[in-house]
Amino acid sequence: MITLRGVTKRFTGPDGPLTAVDDVDLHVPRGSVQGIIGFSGAGKSTLIRLINLLERPDSGTVEVDGTDLTAVDEAELRRRRTKIGMIFQHFNLLANLTAAQNVELALRIAGVDKAARAARVAEALAVVDLADKADVHPAKLSGGQQQRVAIARALANEPSVLLCDEPTSAVDPRTTVSVLSYLKEVNERLGITIVLVTHEMNVVRAIADDVAVMDGGKVVEHLELDGSPLRPETEIARFMVDDRIRLRSGRDLEESRAG
Repeated sequence: MITLRGVTKRFTGPDGPLTAVDDVDLHVPRGSVQGIIGFSGAGKSTLIRLINLLERPDSGTVEVDGTDLTAVDEAELRRRRTKIGMIFQHFNLLANLTAAQNVELALRIAGVDKAARAARVAEALAVVDLADKADVHPAKLSGGQQQRVAIARALANEPSVLLCDEPTSAVDPRTTVSVLSYLKEVNERLGITIVLVTHEMNVVRAIADDVAVMDGGKVVEHLELDGSPLRPETEIARFMVDDRIRLRSGRDLEESRAG
């Protein structure tokens, strides 16, 4: 469904060139949920934006549903993007539009006619149990409801792929469970392939089939989440899997500063 081959992305920063994604290969089977985990700066958010070419790779290819997106023209890329939904960390809802109007906006941009837009908006809001909030503005919705509107907006164009960039980072633990439940439902009921970026191992454990661990722009390890005990081989993966919090003692901190 999604295949990245030798994908590299560089940026120019204040200290010179920065390789955000470094020669990454990744395959995501159709209908699966792929987790991507790593610390801040590991390259995971850049990687997910390379899948729909919001960031264009400096080298390598990005294939989605049988098409190499790096090889098509801009008009074809825009058409292909309508089938790649995206959910952002901070919802990205327009405050002056109602929930229904926020969902409809994606359909307007895609050129869907008015009658079809109304039907799809209703269907998308129903999927996330927000049909009764259609005429409510984002400020009157809870954080979890706002994220569910964002999910509905991403579903409105009937995508085959859903990209989720830290979708639970801005909500509390109870809302996290709700958001993940809706994502899992659309994966299982609608067959949508999901790629989910997070820094929380408990999030990928709850929903993903496989997790790619990123460090320094590279995918350093894959862990299959099939219910069997995880045996990470790299230090970074072991740290991410062991999500307990351990506080360092004052003495350890002093020795660290001295070193």
